[in-house]
Amino acid sequence: MHRSILTAAAAVCLPGLSGHAPLAAQTTHLGDTLVVSLAVVRDMALRANPELISTSWRPVAARGDIRSARTLAFNPEAAFDARSPGAGFASRFEAEVGWELEVAGQPGLRVAAAEAAYGAASERYQEAGRLVLADVERAYHHLVAAEQRQALADEISGLNERLGRAVATQLAEGEVSVLEANLARIEAARARGRAMEARGERASAALELARLLGLGTDRPIRTEGPASVPRAPVEQTTDAVGQALDARPDMVAADHEVERARQAARVASREAFPNLRVAALATREDPQLDPRLGLSLGMELPLFNRNQGVSERRRAELVEQEEARRATELRVRVQVENALHSYETARQEVEMLEAEMLDPIRQNQSLLDVAYREGKLDLASLLLLRNQLLDAELAYWAAWERREVARTELASVTGRILEGVELTEGSER
Repeated sequence: MHRSILTAAAAVCLPGLSGHAPLAAQTTHLGDTLVVSLAVVRDMALRANPELISTSWRPVAARGDIRSARTLAFNPEAAFDARSPGAGFASRFEAEVGWELEVAGQPGLRVAAAEAAYGAASERYQEAGRLVLADVERAYHHLVAAEQRQALADEISGLNERLGRAVATQLAEGEVSVLEANLARIEAARARGRAMEARGERASAALELARLLGLGTDRPIRTEGPASVPRAPVEQTTDAVGQALDARPDMVAADHEVERARQAARVASREAFPNLRVAALATREDPQLDPRLGLSLGMELPLFNRNQGVSERRRAELVEQEEARRATELRVRVQVENALHSYETARQEVEMLEAEMLDPIRQNQSLLDVAYREGKLDLASLLLLRNQLLDAELAYWAAWERREVARTELASVTGRILEGVELTEGSER
């Protein structure tokens, strides 16, 4: 009788892989808990991530610079001088309206530089979106895996508690030794510790996802489970590096920044040319005479300040941006190659575990039950084998998380993570 009690308490049913489905998909809300899918968190992040909202205003500011660049640098100037008649002097006046003009094409170059700066700011906003989406997806996958690990740890902890109570009963009736009873108590304590650690990991993962979504720390959040993660295989392009170089916003932004620096260097070199000052004059020396009209032309002589320092600085900035673009291209190439390798490795690992580990786990559950019922397995061996099954389950979810994170990283570094995404400049919550 007591053997059957212990057998029932020791029967292991690992969630997810051993007869139980993963955490079931839920609706949008469970009480005060916000239940989200991967598609939902992506949309929420694009609308409410504080860092992304902040970055969205940079292109708006850059458009203001374009407007400023299209405005003439100098306003017309007017001067009027009048003298009342006095001893030895007749009444007279002199009026002048002048305008300083840039004659070396600086206005057009400033507009080109401002437009390139706007293009860079717009692409940097897209780049911020790419990074935020990647962070959100990684956080979502981590939370999914943490929830599965917590569910596993809680079930194992509950199972060990029931086993401990059954063994205590058997110890009181002399069915088991003190050593076996202590083993059961130790294992129950270990299981409780694992459950506490898993709950802490899940809480930390939920807080990180909530931060990325712009939510407060007082709003519980959970995922819809592994079923909410798309199962579509990764498209293996023949030229993933080329696709990334063409599609990545940081690469496009680097091109714009090189162009902005080039135009700024041209502006600086043109500013060495003196501006022309044109003025219309009207003078009257005697009230009895008609005013005399004239034209005044002038320019400053570039004897001491020929803008050498600014020109040198702009040329240095151009070289800096060209080298920064080269560094960006090299980084993109390395990131894509690493992401391809990491995803392929993680995919093969998960497929191997699913093909070679899951079925043996299920078989061992029933074999453990039968072996213990028939007296072929003692309590210590039962606990040891059950821990092996637990470790195997945890290894699977760790591999699952690595695969999904690698899938996200590959989509991010190639720029495909932004497909179908529209980011609005100057967006507000």
